[in-house]
Amino acid sequence: MGDTKKVVLVIADISGYTRFMVTNKLEVLHSQVVISELIKTIIDLVEIPLEISKLEGDAVFLYSVKDDSKAAWDDTRKAIGSKLIKFFDAFSSRISEFRGTNLCVCKACRNVTLLKLKVVVHSGDALFYSINKFQELSGVDVIVVHRLLKNCVQSDEYILMTEQAYRDIEFSEKIPVRDGVEEYDEIGKIKTYTYLLSASEANISDSKKQFSIFSKVAHEIAKEYKTALIGLGLIAGPKLNNLRPE
Repeated sequence: MGDTKKVVLVIADISGYTRFMVTNKLEVLHSQVVISELIKTIIDLVEIPLEISKLEGDAVFLYSVKDDSKAAWDDTRKAIGSKLIKFFDAFSSRISEFRGTNLCVCKACRNVTLLKLKVVVHSGDALFYSINKFQELSGVDVIVVHRLLKNCVQSDEYILMTEQAYRDIEFSEKIPVRDGVEEYDEIGKIKTYTYLLSASEANISDSKKQFSIFSKVAHEIAKEYKTALIGLGLIAGPKLNNLRPE
């Protein structure tokens, strides 16, 4: 028994997870701490209208139930668009924080910048049902959003939306998207729209690029200074600073 509801389904997935874990298998504890902290960064941003369905290893499976009220839905679709962008900002900041303040020199901690975030979004129907105390989502559209994690996008950092999801989400400003088609056995062809985060950064103006380079240099200097202070015990470091070589 259960209820079928119209939903927007979102999977926030860490790109490079398998490669990261396998490459750093000798530092498995630190590798898992890194992944756990990055997953927690996404979880901390989740709030209504998005809700967590479950954690799936290197990913967070989220959903938002579509409201019957047009006014309420207009607010919801804007909130979803805003939240998706914030996922990337928070993820990137967490990577920078980890790299800048962690004193561990093991391979896992050195390679943290190889991890990226990708988000897949699809709209459709989902059956909500309970097994003991756990609520589960099932249905064809739940299968579709998971299948879309394996796609033809040549990037590790992007938002991939099906045509239905692209119509449902409203971003605060116009984002450049590339249309495409994914095809899967038993499902068929799925029209998609992809926002490439790396491509967006590459298209900024020359003046902004120069300012960005200056900012990065200034950030590196500040980071080295802060790291030195933490190493001397003059200031307290964040939680991730507790890692030490294994």
